[in-house]
Amino acid sequence: MAEDGVDIANASAPGEGWLTESDFDDLSADDELVLARIPPPLPLLPVPEHVSQPGDELCHDCSILRLKRSRFIVWPKDPDYGGYVRPDANFIELGNVKDMRQRKNCPFCRLVLQALGGDRVPNIASDGSPVKAQMCWTTDGTRDRNMPWNGRSEIRILRIYGRTGSGGFLGIEEMNLFPDISLLANDFPSEAPAKAQRFLPRPIQPECIDFKVVRRWLAICETNHSKVCGNRANMKQMGWTDPAGAIPDFRFIDLEDRCLVRASGNPRYAALSYVWGREPFFCMTSENLAVLQKPGAFDKEEIWSQIPATIQDAMTVAREIGIRYLWVDSLCIFQDLIDIDNMTGEEEVIMAGKMGAIRVMDYVYGAAYVVICAAGSRSAHSGIMGVRPGTREFMQPIEEIAPGFRLAYRQKPHDGIESFPYFKRGWTFQERHFATRLLTFANGQVSLRCSSDISFQEDTWDDESVISSKRPPSFAGEGNDIGDGVEGPIQNYSEMQLTKQSDIYNAFAGVARQIRMQLNCDICHGLPVKYFDWLLLWHPLKKEQIRREGAPSWSWSGWQGGAFPRMWDWYTRDMKAIRKALRRRTWIVWYHRHGPHSTRCSLVHKHGRMSEDSQRNFYGGPIRKRFSFDCSQTEPTPRTLTEFEPTEYYFDVISTRPYSGYLQFWTVSAVFEIAETKTPWPEKGGPPPGKQLGIFGKSGDELGLIMVPTSWLKGNPAPCKREFFLICEARDLRVAGRKDMDVDDHEWRYRVMLVEPKAKGEYYERVTIGSIGRGDEMDSFGEGPCWKEFILG
Repeated sequence: MAEDGVDIANASAPGEGWLTESDFDDLSADDELVLARIPPPLPLLPVPEHVSQPGDELCHDCSILRLKRSRFIVWPKDPDYGGYVRPDANFIELGNVKDMRQRKNCPFCRLVLQALGGDRVPNIASDGSPVKAQMCWTTDGTRDRNMPWNGRSEIRILRIYGRTGSGGFLGIEEMNLFPDISLLANDFPSEAPAKAQRFLPRPIQPECIDFKVVRRWLAICETNHSKVCGNRANMKQMGWTDPAGAIPDFRFIDLEDRCLVRASGNPRYAALSYVWGREPFFCMTSENLAVLQKPGAFDKEEIWSQIPATIQDAMTVAREIGIRYLWVDSLCIFQDLIDIDNMTGEEEVIMAGKMGAIRVMDYVYGAAYVVICAAGSRSAHSGIMGVRPGTREFMQPIEEIAPGFRLAYRQKPHDGIESFPYFKRGWTFQERHFATRLLTFANGQVSLRCSSDISFQEDTWDDESVISSKRPPSFAGEGNDIGDGVEGPIQNYSEMQLTKQSDIYNAFAGVARQIRMQLNCDICHGLPVKYFDWLLLWHPLKKEQIRREGAPSWSWSGWQGGAFPRMWDWYTRDMKAIRKALRRRTWIVWYHRHGPHSTRCSLVHKHGRMSEDSQRNFYGGPIRKRFSFDCSQTEPTPRTLTEFEPTEYYFDVISTRPYSGYLQFWTVSAVFEIAETKTPWPEKGGPPPGKQLGIFGKSGDELGLIMVPTSWLKGNPAPCKREFFLICEARDLRVAGRKDMDVDDHEWRYRVMLVEPKAKGEYYERVTIGSIGRGDEMDSFGEGPCWKEFILG
């Protein structure tokens, strides 16, 4: 139940027990305010007793910092007052982390170490140098709605950095992201500008999470941006009707009647996103469904004792925030163990329903009123830290510098993210991606992020003035940003782990549908076909990737370890500009083979201008004369793969035409030598993972650079001559100023793919991507470049 007698979730329509979205259409503005009434701000909690310890005293290095309470406020007389936050500068050395750990009685040293990452921070960096702590003064304050990454200067904070002796930064697995320290709100100077206090960290309830805080967040969201954060926005843009109509046997846990119930209409419910873990646990099956549907089923000890702790705690969370219905996959989808090769007729029906539900998980999580994200729970048996009294298991990072002067580290929900299995799992990616309201439990704390791109956390003041009427542009159908809308989701998902590699498309199906709707085009084995050539230019994120044999080598889906498409980085984020450039900078007409033993091929993408006698390229641009030999052949030759070794490609559920994964096409083939190079990588950010080598022509000139997997080099030691094919034109470097991207033709080069023959040369697989200058193809070995047909698998 919500405070003040307002039960947001259970103000039910007669006989239904929930409010449907149609009910909200009939509410007046005053009624909506009553439903989403914001409880009064919660009082400031007292300072915890643990912040002051006997024998505490600032060490010599910290005492000379001359930290004062007043310095953490931007006063009206200060030059920074009201101005924008400036970039970090004027770094202050705090010393070696190893030495700071020895100063156990220095409260500021302890706080800096906690902010950096605690025990995760090494004393010695990977390069063998001592790890050092640095800090700098910067400011924080009211966010600018037009520039949410920036804010006005109202308080001062200390930004903390972990640096190696060689000047580099520690990685995310070794330290927290952008930690900062500021004055505890309890010590706010009475003479300071009053509004500055709300940007200071505040104490949180030590024993367990205070759900009055969470209910207040939800009320603020309902009042100020319900049109953006309500599930109707998701449903409209994704073309959904209601979950019950789209998902076979859609069920919930009814937390009032304590049983499973069938859904109807568009109910208000919470959905749980969590990690199962390896240890088996109680699930819903065709055998126990009848028992679980009886009112009071979850009150029976023989059933309740089998429900894992994370799911029990999720039920508590839903009740605490006033939500009657909870969706949990293990209890709302059949989990029968079925031998797929020997299914009975009844088992086929169960499996079809299960797979049908799995493929619309975006719908389940996108239509939920709130998604409960058990990010800090390592398995279904772990429970959700902080839900039950005594389960916080951590002390809030607050230290007393002097009497009446306490500093605190604002702990972030993503601190230690690399150690959480949840953020590495492929299935959980789209669960949080589609959540309109994501209630995240991690590090013993709870935070809320909603679709308005506004977030709340326990040790931060709730700002009820925040109002947003526009959804961030990354959602389907909005925006023109290739980074947010396409490449970002692909990169983030490609880094995730899957227990079953065959789920690579299943766990991405919802996000793929979103991208497909945004671009109004199909997706072929993970790549939107409107940007096909340039999306083929992805680089690996890890030094050594593992081949995922059931997916094609040319797509990120064919590799474990993550892919960086980076089109936005070297060209532009503007999708309209990219489409225009592709019409000019490409020439391959891509065909998709229906099967390895089939001679049938279909165009990967057919633009509106394409016809049989069209003189247009793959993207609708006029054909340009690039090469000095005949390149007119583009249609595939009818061919079967006689030497083909049977490999079952994973079914491409994200495509409207899920063919084999083998591409057939004509382009320029050339042979170059790859050998050691002394040429530095041209970009400041450094090269992608792998062994940096040069691409050399028969003249001996170095034509370009390439990063080659070290595992491939074991069987192909450099120097060696290998076949490449030309993909398209692209840039190697960022565009200075992001203007006149197509004017300087000399900056455009040919991207080439190093390929390896398979099945006695009947088809090829990708090894890596490099680049050469335009015209450098004529410097190839043998008889020179030629127009050749490839099958890429």
